Amino acid sequence: MRSSGKHIVPVLAFILALLMWGYCAHTRLLAGQRLTASGFPERNFSDLFPRWLGTRELLLDGRDPYSPQVTKEIQRGYYGRPIDSHRETDPIDQQGFAYPLFVVFLLAPTIHLPFTVVKLLFTLVLLACAVWTVLLWIQVIGLENRRDNVLTCILLTLAAIPYASGVQYQQFSVFVAFLLAAAVRVLAAKRFVLAGCLLAIATIKPQLTVYFIGCLLLWSGRWRSRKRLAISFFTVLAVLILASEVLLPDWPFEFLAGIPRYLRYTQATTGVHELFGSVGGTIVLLFLAALIALASWRAKSDIVDSDDFGLAISSVLVFTCIVIPSLAPHNQVLLVPAYLLLAKERKRIWEGGRIARALWVGAWLTLIWSWVVGAILVTSLVFHRGSSGLWDLPLATNPLIPITVFAALIPLILRKSSRAAPGVQR
Repeated sequence: MRSSGKHIVPVLAFILALLMWGYCAHTRLLAGQRLTASGFPERNFSDLFPRWLGTRELLLDGRDPYSPQVTKEIQRGYYGRPIDSHRETDPIDQQGFAYPLFVVFLLAPTIHLPFTVVKLLFTLVLLACAVWTVLLWIQVIGLENRRDNVLTCILLTLAAIPYASGVQYQQFSVFVAFLLAAAVRVLAAKRFVLAGCLLAIATIKPQLTVYFIGCLLLWSGRWRSRKRLAISFFTVLAVLILASEVLLPDWPFEFLAGIPRYLRYTQATTGVHELFGSVGGTIVLLFLAALIALASWRAKSDIVDSDDFGLAISSVLVFTCIVIPSLAPHNQVLLVPAYLLLAKERKRIWEGGRIARALWVGAWLTLIWSWVVGAILVTSLVFHRGSSGLWDLPLATNPLIPITVFAALIPLILRKSSRAAPGVQR
């Protein structure tokens, strides 16, 4: 009986994951139908496509992937026709090549393959990355490593909208989240050079990595024992930038020129500013930044396996989700270690008083909302089609999720710093 009881939770998590993947697939179908109704015969509804086509145009034909001409071809392949800025019903997301140029080195092996094949392969890679990311963070955070626990964590992560939609849309955020988890894990094994290489590659999405890398560079301040992390990171990053400069001179200026367009279609806002307004949101962000500085400074001398280090990097990743001027759910793939930490520290948080308990519960409720509502909507398809307007309901708590997670971590950040036992090497 006890053994069968252990299997109930993973089975329920598996069913939930199937339902949430069904939810994301259906919302993708609805988005495609809306585009078709607006005069866009959808072709390649994939975040990978603009990067892949830009890489192909650069390496095969020597064309500038940031140029308006290539951008129009990307739009023709993604939407079915170029965007007309004079039509109010056309999307504002230009789907241009909005990445640092060195992403082409990752995609170069695929340029001779049909995109349908590349899309399938990349989807499988991202699915493997998602599972591997959870396994790596479980080891780093120090969560109990029982088989049923691990399986449940993997399934619940795959059930989360950021991962379910991220894999289906071939979002690079899933890959970058894996690189960050892998970098920390190899740091624990003192493989500093490999960690630096992984961090450099992760800068293909600089908005997701800048604060995390800054935290690890602060940690590498013990120069004698950790200098190889900083040296390898800056060396590999310089090689990537210079090699890209050989392919396309002055590309950094073109990349930077595209940032205003990116901010325009992401609406250049954060969940904090949506809740507290321009001034209030900025004050809140400064307060959160001070807490991040405290957690990072506390962990700068600790080993990777310490509680303070795990808390610091988890908090930095949550802060990244809060401060990014975009409400897109796929950025929240960075929240995995924070939720694992909240699961691990649940007893300590529960003993911290009513406020700590309320914050902990709030962090989980904002996530559970998307699961419950999404599962209900998918189940309702069995009985009737339902209103398409309801399919945005699971995303209602999306701006709140990183905020509530950070709030739940605050009692841990403010607690007295735990120190390693005497004799532990750092």
